[in-house]
Amino acid sequence: MYIGGTCAPCFPGSLTQPAANQPAPQPGRPRACSFVRVSTQEQAEDGRAGLLRQREEVARVIRSKGYELVHQIELIDVSGTATLHAPEVQDLLVRIERKELDVVVTAEMSRLLRPDDLSSFSLLQTCKQNGVLIDVGGSAQDLNSPEGFVLSGILALMSGSERMTMRRRLEASREAKRAAGLCPSPRITLPTGVEFLRGNENRWIYTTDVAPVVEAFRIVDEEGVRNLSEVARRTGLHPRNVRHLLANTIYKGIRSITKMRSNEKSVRPDGRQKDKRKIPRPSDRCLYVRVFSPEDQAVSDARFDRVQRVLASIKEAHEIFVEERHRGSMLSGVGRCACCSDRLYAKTRSYKLADGRKHSGHYLCATHHESRQKDPANRKCGNGWVTKTALDSLASAFIERFLGDQEFVTAVLSFARSKQSNIVGFAVEEATKAKLDDLSRRDARILSAIEAGAMEIHEGKQARLRIQEQRKALLASMDHAAPLEDDVELRGIAGRLALGPDEWKRLQTPKEQKAFIAGLFTEIYFRRDEITAFRLAPSLVGPANGAWAFAANMPVILETPFRITEPEPGVPEGMKACTRCRQIRPLDQYYRHKAICRSCNSELYKERYRRKRDRERGQEA
Repeated sequence: MYIGGTCAPCFPGSLTQPAANQPAPQPGRPRACSFVRVSTQEQAEDGRAGLLRQREEVARVIRSKGYELVHQIELIDVSGTATLHAPEVQDLLVRIERKELDVVVTAEMSRLLRPDDLSSFSLLQTCKQNGVLIDVGGSAQDLNSPEGFVLSGILALMSGSERMTMRRRLEASREAKRAAGLCPSPRITLPTGVEFLRGNENRWIYTTDVAPVVEAFRIVDEEGVRNLSEVARRTGLHPRNVRHLLANTIYKGIRSITKMRSNEKSVRPDGRQKDKRKIPRPSDRCLYVRVFSPEDQAVSDARFDRVQRVLASIKEAHEIFVEERHRGSMLSGVGRCACCSDRLYAKTRSYKLADGRKHSGHYLCATHHESRQKDPANRKCGNGWVTKTALDSLASAFIERFLGDQEFVTAVLSFARSKQSNIVGFAVEEATKAKLDDLSRRDARILSAIEAGAMEIHEGKQARLRIQEQRKALLASMDHAAPLEDDVELRGIAGRLALGPDEWKRLQTPKEQKAFIAGLFTEIYFRRDEITAFRLAPSLVGPANGAWAFAANMPVILETPFRITEPEPGVPEGMKACTRCRQIRPLDQYYRHKAICRSCNSELYKERYRRKRDRERGQEA
């Protein structure tokens, strides 16, 4: 790594370490941290990508300004929108808050961050609160000064806008190339046996690797082989790729583009970039371009169509075969533990009980899952295992009540509205008070300037009149704030839900029920045999800027937990009456959902052991 005219070895990943061979910090010299970043590993390996230029620019600034280099950060494969996710930047924030740095030196503001949302500005906010300067290419910006505050914000916004513009322009260029039958993607994304010749030729060709694919089409079509693993063994293709290769239309000369990468931010926990998931394209954006002439295509249209019918029949037979074993779980993905807020896992292994009934499996809290058993930091919560039959019945009863009772819906949403009103009202009141205090300070400064002769009297009067108008507007906003309660929208939501009970009863499979629940809730919180809270789905409460959009961002807590069976009379909350000894004990004195306490359970095991021992002794005699 190039620092201050010396060369140190570059590491393949990122570099965050104290500067090597540096003298002890001298009093009066600002302590600096150098910041260098490239977005991809390929840019780091390519000398033209600017990594060396950034190092030289940062080193030049440090020498010319006389900074004392005490820390250096080099990020590789980290996007400018995800710098805050990198542990190196988190360590930088800690050093800033500990007052260990005075200035952060970077070649460009876009290297430090390219904000795509307001949360990305927290790095600048931390620097501002701790008085740390940001030196961008030799121009030091003090975020506590009006000029530095404005300029740093503008530079950050410009870098974020520049990134958005470049991505939009790049994607438009790639889409135009795809529509024209060209290939903007690297070679690794192309299927087996297909290559695109760039340069002056700009054409598609089949390579010698296409022969096994053509043979796979022949085996399925002519020999009638339905076992794709056998097809892979005979052709040398990977078993997982055979189905996708046989369904790829490029082998009949047409390139089909029906998927796209999502726009969601996709980073690893260490801030490094990862592949964004593929999602289906809208029907109007799907592309079907002929890239091989009918004479040059590897497989005829008739053979390709016959193979697709075979693949469809294989898929249908497979779905029928695994339907019984993989029926799905109604609450997987939406179920949450009310004790620790962790997700619920489904154990779908079924077996027969002693009385002949079929056991469908269990739901268990993630803290009880085997994947966390070896984690020393894992602490098992009190929820544990619950039978699927019991929890599915509870959820089904809750949904029927939620869909069929408009008064119940109105009550729980009104309760959520009251909680939200307190939060919003407090935030608005505090913000308004802060603005009023700022106006009072500005008024006092104007009076002081008039008394000192630094401002003309008529100018001061006009300035004070403007302040008075702003103060009146703020006070009016506090007195005449629009009520948060919106009964019309509330009744509208309840009315839409009332249309669902009949549809819910018609659903037969857990997969259908799960899809229906996803339209109502994103989370349902379970505690043993009761539901304590839920979170509504955004599609249910309207647009993101609607009056009820908050309900999709906060759990709705039920004042009275929903349960199928009411607790026994005289049994306090959090207690249970043992069905054997009839004593009322705390819930932690019971195993999972057993109706008898631990003491009675131990006695039953002892009696069972004595009977088994006596039976074995009788057989021996």
